[in-house]
Amino acid sequence: MVTQAAENPDFPDSTELKTAAEEGTAFDAAVAEFLSYLKGYRHYSSWTVGAYRIDLREFREFLLDQEGRAPAPSEITRPQVVAWGLRLKGMKPLTIRRKYACLSSFFSFLQDMGRCHTNPARGLPLPKVSRDLPTVLSAEQVQQLLAAAQTPDRRLLVLLLLSTGLRRSEAAAITLDQFDLEHRQLRVRGKGNKERMVPLTPQVVAAIQEYLAWRGPTQSDHLFISQMWGQPISGARIHRIVRALLERAGLAGQGITVHKLRHTFATHLVRNGVDVKTVQELLGHSDLGTTAKYLHSDGQAKQAAVARLNGLIGTDTKEGEDAADS
Repeated sequence: MVTQAAENPDFPDSTELKTAAEEGTAFDAAVAEFLSYLKGYRHYSSWTVGAYRIDLREFREFLLDQEGRAPAPSEITRPQVVAWGLRLKGMKPLTIRRKYACLSSFFSFLQDMGRCHTNPARGLPLPKVSRDLPTVLSAEQVQQLLAAAQTPDRRLLVLLLLSTGLRRSEAAAITLDQFDLEHRQLRVRGKGNKERMVPLTPQVVAAIQEYLAWRGPTQSDHLFISQMWGQPISGARIHRIVRALLERAGLAGQGITVHKLRHTFATHLVRNGVDVKTVQELLGHSDLGTTAKYLHSDGQAKQAAVARLNGLIGTDTKEGEDAADS
């Protein structure tokens, strides 16, 4: 089995964390403790932990370049943090924001632990992010993708992603005890180990039953398993499966990813008049502002909304002219 740690060399395993804490500098030990806290207590995904590890490693390399050593976190100053931020110019705004958030969270954690008196990364000026409209699949593209999913496991994966808005990490983590097929519900464990209930369509329930009857024997209680090894698949594996299906469907190169299936789910709900609070709960967003982008993402929904004004201001222009002429 290929684990997430093996697929992502930047993910810190327990041995690395222990070695860094026991043999490294005060900075290295603080980083190891912080990453262990994110994974073990906050239940951050391995990909987020891996990204934070890279960010802190880059910050450490900057300090080595500037100071000739990695100072203890309590010695790091605001000017050093600002100087590091200036080195990030040219990167994408979202990347810079994540790196700033990582550093601020790192020092906040150390404050809580009594290791630092201040947070030198708090309140850094954030670069503006352009609010691009989410990419969504058309009904025709959805049918092409479903047609390309020719085996029960692939078809279930596509149906589940499109009809629940799951993140790929959430889909990979699903276990059979999270389903209540009688009441057509799925209990999803999302970011921060928060749980939410997501309804299942009859098509998805049927696809689950077909898939369970089809898949090979396994000792795993996970929904999606490797057909060769009978072990759970990772979020990275789901990404590769969807990418292969997109190529088979003739949809490669159009900017469609697993996350775009989540966008498609949310936008379709908005098109059909579902309120933003419900969409927020279904997606597992902690911040309503994150969900609100879907309110601005769909021209069809806007046209349909404005069309409802006909009952208030009368019929359209052509009908009004005909009535005036008659």
